Amino acid sequence: MVSRRAKGWLLLAGAAVLGAVVGVLAGYLLDDRLAGAVTGMVTAVLGVLGARGRALVDRGTEVRAALPDEVLGGRPRRVRELTDPVLLGVHPAARDGSGQVPAYVSRDVDDRVDDALRAGGFVLLSGESTAGKTRVAYEAVRRVLPDRRLIAPASRESVRTVVETVADQRGCVVWLDDVERYFGANGLTVPLLQRMLAADAVVLGTIRVAELDRFGARHEAALDGDERDGWRTTREVLRLADEIPLSRRWSEPELDRASRSTDRRVRSALRMTDAFGLAELLADGPELARDWHNAWRPDGHPQGAALVAAAVDCRRAGLSEPVPVDLLADLARHYLDARGGTTLRPEPLDAAVSWATTPARGTSSLLIPAGEDGRVLAFDYLIDLPADPVPVAVWLAVVDWCDPEQALVVGRAARGVARFEASTAAFRKAADAGVPGAGAELAEAIGSGGDPRTAITLLTSMLAGIPRDDPEALKLRGALARFTQEIDDSELATRMFAELLDDCRDVLGPDAPDTLAIRLQAAIQLGKNRSRREAVRRLAELTEDHTRVYGPDHHETLRARHLHAIWTGRCGDRARALELFTELLADRTRVQGSDHPNVLSTRFQIAVWTRNGGDTERAIELFTELLPGSIRVLGEHHPHTVSTRYRLGLGARDIGRLELAAEQLDIVCTEWTRRFGPDSERASAIRSLIAKLDPANPSTMD
Repeated sequence: MVSRRAKGWLLLAGAAVLGAVVGVLAGYLLDDRLAGAVTGMVTAVLGVLGARGRALVDRGTEVRAALPDEVLGGRPRRVRELTDPVLLGVHPAARDGSGQVPAYVSRDVDDRVDDALRAGGFVLLSGESTAGKTRVAYEAVRRVLPDRRLIAPASRESVRTVVETVADQRGCVVWLDDVERYFGANGLTVPLLQRMLAADAVVLGTIRVAELDRFGARHEAALDGDERDGWRTTREVLRLADEIPLSRRWSEPELDRASRSTDRRVRSALRMTDAFGLAELLADGPELARDWHNAWRPDGHPQGAALVAAAVDCRRAGLSEPVPVDLLADLARHYLDARGGTTLRPEPLDAAVSWATTPARGTSSLLIPAGEDGRVLAFDYLIDLPADPVPVAVWLAVVDWCDPEQALVVGRAARGVARFEASTAAFRKAADAGVPGAGAELAEAIGSGGDPRTAITLLTSMLAGIPRDDPEALKLRGALARFTQEIDDSELATRMFAELLDDCRDVLGPDAPDTLAIRLQAAIQLGKNRSRREAVRRLAELTEDHTRVYGPDHHETLRARHLHAIWTGRCGDRARALELFTELLADRTRVQGSDHPNVLSTRFQIAVWTRNGGDTERAIELFTELLPGSIRVLGEHHPHTVSTRYRLGLGARDIGRLELAAEQLDIVCTEWTRRFGPDSERASAIRSLIAKLDPANPSTMD
């Protein structure tokens, strides 16, 4: 395979050498007059060849000089050298530390595409927007033609320059993603395509079905004059293609292959494939997320962005059903005020709704209209994006708006992210309306919020008249036993757990979720009764049972591992506890994301057991690193954030960093005084601790 430029240099070199040889031979064999005539004739011929060679060299130089501006990436490269699929048009997915694009999941058409590339010619993948056409093409060319050079024209006007290079180099792959962009004036024509194919090139393109339909026979009658001529030129090019359609909706075999992917983004998108294509969810989402992010500017769509933020947080708060725009408009004020309010110059509500519900590509929009009553739903992809916590005011407004059945779901969602104020309000609303299960949830929220005696009173009243072996009664009895233990009646709590566990096994079965939950509580009760080794043994057994019943990545399995690690440390094996928490942190981060409250809790325990193991300096570093994330995700006043400050203050006290200790413990004192009252035991204890930090006090370091 010899390029045009190389041929030019060969002609120039050949002419020079041949001219010299002829001159020498003529002078040696012929008389001067005849030698001069022969040399003149040969020189004239060689001059023509040399001029042709110079023209080829110059033209090759011109084409090569133009390539950086005409080809994506600046130069043709071998397919195996390609490392940036986004440069070639593959839509990026959300970044999670594992690359711009998710791990590839093979599609049903892969074999057909591979065969078409081996056969050569013009291969065209068609499908709806975000069906995954470009990714399929990218992976196929890497599998089948890794040693060929790939050339991707940068624009329609680049096609003619690229054709020169393709004809010159031969055997290239010409990449035409969204091939419709290369049609029109000075663009791709049948002669240009045929010239590339004659040079043994493989032309690989993609096209949206909406564009392909424009060149169907029924559209020709509506065109006239020059428009019809251009339409026919494009149709003739498309007729030369081996078209391979790709469905936006994935088949069952494709979804099955996707379910085995190790890429978290693929697994997350699988939950939403009942309405959208997997590739659409992966590729359209980032586009929409950018639209949303950019809309907050004053000349953008701040009101629309606020509506989307409200709809997303409604989904995060547990409202899976469509919600009315009026509700979103009320909630949107919280988000607008947080970003500058009227200084953003928010657009009218009608314009905001229109912007947010207009599809960007395919069928996806930021807000998806649902039903004829004007309700909307946030696009699923947006729900999993990293975000600030749902504001407390929004939680409470959602609780106030929703019906009692929805309130139970909202309460559980709030509890899952440790928003106890909202969860208590939601459970109270559901319980007041008699929603099954809400009473137990309310008692749990009240007791976990620091008032176990009120929880016991509430649970006892709810149990009156309910058979002891009723499934609802079993849940109530479990909470009652736990809160009984919290008020220091360990003997009674132990008997209650033993009786309850027998009833759960008989009524629900040994592997029922409620039975496993009671077994966890009973094991913890053993530990609190100073049977710590037996507690650790049972928790290890429960971790195995949870893994068998739920699977290794289920949140209940991860919780069982968390409890096992805690009691391993409390049993005296601090080093092993630290190992278990470190392993758990990796799995929780992978499954739940780095900002999940459970991940923050695991990081807290790692810092605790690092301090308990004697490395206080490192523990202070870990608490310091944890604190900003806890404030951002949970809030300044959240109990977990306050606990982080408390532990940081204690660690600083232990190594004599009294200024840092006083700073953190003063904040804790303010929080505990606000929450429990100035005369509470906790507030009094923290004030005493702060007083001892006075360097002049000899008991400071006690």
